[in-house]
Amino acid sequence: MAVMEYKNDDGQIFWKAYVSIKSRVKPSIRVQKWKFNLKSEKQAEREETNLLKICQAEVLQKETQGETWGTLVESWENYLRTENKGLNEHTRSDYIAVLRKHTGSWWKRAAREISRADVIEVLNQMKASGSSVSYQNVVKIIINRAFTYAIDHRVVQGVDRSPTFGISLGREEEKKPEILNIDQIRKLLSEAKRLGSPWLPVWTLAVLTGCRNGELFALLWSDVDLRNQEITVNKSYCARIKKVKSTKAGYWRTVPISSELLGFLTELKAQSKDRLEVLPRLPRWAQGDQARRLREFCSGIGLPSVRFHTLRACFATQLIRNGVPPIQIQKICGWKDLETMQRYIRLAGIETKGATDSLRILSDLNVLEEAAQAFGSCQERVG
Repeated sequence: MAVMEYKNDDGQIFWKAYVSIKSRVKPSIRVQKWKFNLKSEKQAEREETNLLKICQAEVLQKETQGETWGTLVESWENYLRTENKGLNEHTRSDYIAVLRKHTGSWWKRAAREISRADVIEVLNQMKASGSSVSYQNVVKIIINRAFTYAIDHRVVQGVDRSPTFGISLGREEEKKPEILNIDQIRKLLSEAKRLGSPWLPVWTLAVLTGCRNGELFALLWSDVDLRNQEITVNKSYCARIKKVKSTKAGYWRTVPISSELLGFLTELKAQSKDRLEVLPRLPRWAQGDQARRLREFCSGIGLPSVRFHTLRACFATQLIRNGVPPIQIQKICGWKDLETMQRYIRLAGIETKGATDSLRILSDLNVLEEAAQAFGSCQERVG
């Protein structure tokens, strides 16, 4: 609390009153008020008394309402940073960024007042702006995790479950992943060699190892054991935070070096001279330009315009078609479970190929011959 004299830009003397009150129950709650351009000290003292009453009332109201959504999110962020060691910095930043983007209108509202209707409104706005069902589900899950933390740690009182409870978005229709067949892969690499594309080493290593883009960027010659013919994948470069971190799965793995890959790496090693990195540092690769470069090149040579990650899918599906057991592919590619593998198995067509060859329904009934004759008669009548 304070009453002070001051001069404005024209040199005139005025008085101002200032009041700041912090809650004794919840120190994070603080209310401040100012009043300027007062003509006398007595007027300033009267205004100070009025401001004090206003501040006390607001503090009491906020104590009753509990923490705001913004304070809840900040508390959760601090918890994730200090207590949840299993969550990497990149993921934590993404969680908070999602909440700031999609729940910014809640920031100064009391968290306990946020209802199921508020969550539905956010999801409907996302739907209207074109967000996929899967992304809407991601946002709903993050909101739920923040609320669950607040309830479990008594950041919010008087609430026993998240406002996301009971909201179902259904499942989005799964789209068939992009893929190149073996002939298209060969065309991609042969055309890249013929045209002298600097991306040839990157694309070749991608389809022969199944490594992710960041893993390829971070790969060093010290990770490559040509004698024992294996590559150790233990790190990945993240273009967003511009640093090398752990792999997506969080653990290291080994990738066997095939005879084709051995020849390629031996030649690449001779060309790299004293370079520590296996692959050359191409322009704007560190900024995440690899996807655009591949799409443009594929379009230019008449291939489907695919994402860079498609090269990893190509690696997996070719191994599946060659009869490599799924559990081995899972270990080589670094997937934690077989759920992702199932998509590639379906994409490769291994689980259904030949399944209908045993059917012998029409062979003894001459149905096909009769159908052909009927079709021919119909054509004659039409003619």
